[in-house]
Amino acid sequence: MNKIATASNRNFHLIILPTEKCNFRCTYCYEDFSVGKMKKETILGIKALLDKRCADLDYLSISWFGGEPLTAKDIVLEISEYAMSLTQKYPKLTYKGDMTTNGYLLDYNTATALADVGMRSYQISLDGPREIHNKSRIRADGGNTYDRIWANLLTIRDSSIPASVLLRIHFTVDTLNLLDPLIEDIRKEFIHDSRFSVFFKAIEQLGGPNDASIKVFSEAEKEKALKSLQTKLFGDNLASLQNFSTSDNYVCYASRSNSLVIRSNGDVGKCTVILYDERNKIGSLQPDGTLKLIPGRLAPWLRGLETLDLATLGCPLVNLPSLNEITSNSQEKVLSR
Repeated sequence: MNKIATASNRNFHLIILPTEKCNFRCTYCYEDFSVGKMKKETILGIKALLDKRCADLDYLSISWFGGEPLTAKDIVLEISEYAMSLTQKYPKLTYKGDMTTNGYLLDYNTATALADVGMRSYQISLDGPREIHNKSRIRADGGNTYDRIWANLLTIRDSSIPASVLLRIHFTVDTLNLLDPLIEDIRKEFIHDSRFSVFFKAIEQLGGPNDASIKVFSEAEKEKALKSLQTKLFGDNLASLQNFSTSDNYVCYASRSNSLVIRSNGDVGKCTVILYDERNKIGSLQPDGTLKLIPGRLAPWLRGLETLDLATLGCPLVNLPSLNEITSNSQEKVLSR
């Protein structure tokens, strides 16, 4: 673990939610879609923040999340174009964009426009072959999604667009043994293209309304399932395994002092999984680019950098203090001054 890189003020990582609305209604989703499209004052605040920070940066990374970020494509393009312009203003600055998207709106023209403003990688999820995927990754109007996503993936593959795609293949207790047709299709269409990589992820209970219906693997069962799926995709020779894996020294973005989440309403947080947990609201972004932090809210997320506990660094939600504890500790520090 490189603690210096994790805390370096020469690197800056923003996770931006341009909207928290979505064109899908995945059955296991934990988001409530209550916050809409980002307003102009927040967009101005992001630009001003970038202006202030980039003068002293070596590396800027912007990750787009949602909701579905491509339902607010205009905002993605506007902010990304501004970030790109800062590399001209500050020649030593390296900038890269990436996006977690459902892929439904990622057609050729969109992918090309995004590449022109520095978008270099995408994470796109599939839940299985067509008949499985269409039962869980459903359009908001109830329609199917698989065919259009697959067509968009093939279009990117057949293009010269300078972008990579990480295919995130979900599995559950019920679908684990039904993924073979999708695995064969991936082997046929993508596995030999170095721009495409794959990782498998078990669906978990993350606080959504359908959590009770999600059957959860034990850790041992999950590891066994992962190995089985990896072998099916890559064969017995796993030396060339492209599958994403988390190392023992993995440091979550939420544990890093140089990483922030900016929600579409201007709230500033650390984690995209517990968006609605009050502990995750560490402050708000002002239109002039300043961060108005709530006393005591940031430090609990960074405690792994002090203790170097690997579990905490890997996920600061592990034993994250309660809101009462955070508030109490903050008040004690004020009184002790």
